[in-house]
Amino acid sequence: MLVRHLIGAGATALGQANYANKKGEYYRAFFELSVGMERLAKLILVVDYALSNNGALPDESYVRHYGHLLGKLFSEVERVSSDHDLSLDYQRPTDAVASAIIENLDAFADAKRGRYANFNAIGDPKNGQHEPIGKWWAEVAEAILKQRYYGQKVQQTVEGNARIVSAIYGGHAAVLHTTETRDVVDDLELSSRRTGQTKLVQKWSRYHALTVARWLADVFCELTWDAAQKHGMDAFYGSWEFLYTYRVEDDLLKSRKIWPLN
Repeated sequence: MLVRHLIGAGATALGQANYANKKGEYYRAFFELSVGMERLAKLILVVDYALSNNGALPDESYVRHYGHLLGKLFSEVERVSSDHDLSLDYQRPTDAVASAIIENLDAFADAKRGRYANFNAIGDPKNGQHEPIGKWWAEVAEAILKQRYYGQKVQQTVEGNARIVSAIYGGHAAVLHTTETRDVVDDLELSSRRTGQTKLVQKWSRYHALTVARWLADVFCELTWDAAQKHGMDAFYGSWEFLYTYRVEDDLLKSRKIWPLN
């Protein structure tokens, strides 16, 4: 239940985060997604251990030694899937955006590079090279914009609307924000353009994060089903039901804004 809600809340937060008034949603998303995915991967390793040891469960140290290394954990999940010859509906996503998301969440899970990086910048703003939100925008958001914004019709629409907003309200309104990459936004046209880009990033970062969660959920559901139904391991009976609703088609992953599904 915890994993289900951590991943769902994190994905929801990604769809709400923005540079203007919800920058904190980025941190919330990073915390919840990194912890949720880490725990789900470790649950998969626990089931794998039981299947390989006649139903015996591992002690705490078995999963603790992986620490918070998502990349290493995900490689182990791929091994488990292969070892047990699971029939998956969804494989691990390897596209540029999903890969950037995994790398960013992996970095965030590392205390020095992620969760506590901002402490190093207190009193020394120049010591912010590991700032998680800036890294996310530079690597994840820009990968999305490269695929779905630059040089496409949506860019013309967003920038055209931004010029209209500036023409209508430019002499009557003022804005002052800092972007995810700490650039100052004090121009109405630039602010409107960034807002249009953000809407795309919100949708597609949520979608690509959910494709990673879907793969993990698929492995977990198949593995626990086999453990309970084929090997009589009652400890895992019914546990697949908590993650099953992440195993949905792309159309729902793209359109649904609030997670997890009921």
